[in-house]
Amino acid sequence: YETMQPQYQPGRYFVYFGRLQMDKGLDTLVQAAAAARVALHFVGTGPDEIEVAQIAAKAGADVTFHGYQSGESLHALVREARAVVIPSRLYENAPIAALEAYALGKPVIGSRIGGIPELVREGETGALFDNGDVDALSALLRCYQEMPDASLVEMGRAGREMVARGFSQDAYVQRMTNLYARVGVRSGTPLTVQA
Repeated sequence: YETMQPQYQPGRYFVYFGRLQMDKGLDTLVQAAAAARVALHFVGTGPDEIEVAQIAAKAGADVTFHGYQSGESLHALVREARAVVIPSRLYENAPIAALEAYALGKPVIGSRIGGIPELVREGETGALFDNGDVDALSALLRCYQEMPDASLVEMGRAGREMVARGFSQDAYVQRMTNLYARVGVRSGTPLTVQA
């Protein structure tokens, strides 16, 4: 995260970045964005890209597809967003999109499944909705569209702080050192496993 420069000031659109496949909840997201009448940007490619575009056209959603992006071009698109949306229906452990969103100073709106709720502190770094619930996600998108920019800036700062405290290289090394100490491994001592 240290190399990612945040931009706390919110933009006007919502962004999803990642693989374009239906089990990521993209149909729910497109339908919710259409109902909320908010702009949505997709960054990525995948097996269901054409299907997502068809759903967007049928729903009359304001959707922009950016294709595959990485590095600074991806980060620039995320920095210009209002919030990052992770609508997955999968039991994802710790989606990197949430951590990158926070590192870039953006709140996360995520589905309440898998490890996503462990990364989103409701009202502090973002919001959660029941996966597949178009109405709930639509209401959140409207809420975040109308929310004062200052509130979104606070959420972005809280997310950035969370990543800095819990997911930095130093934090990882400290957790691993503590783990090894708990299981009795000393520096330079080979780890043996008995069968």
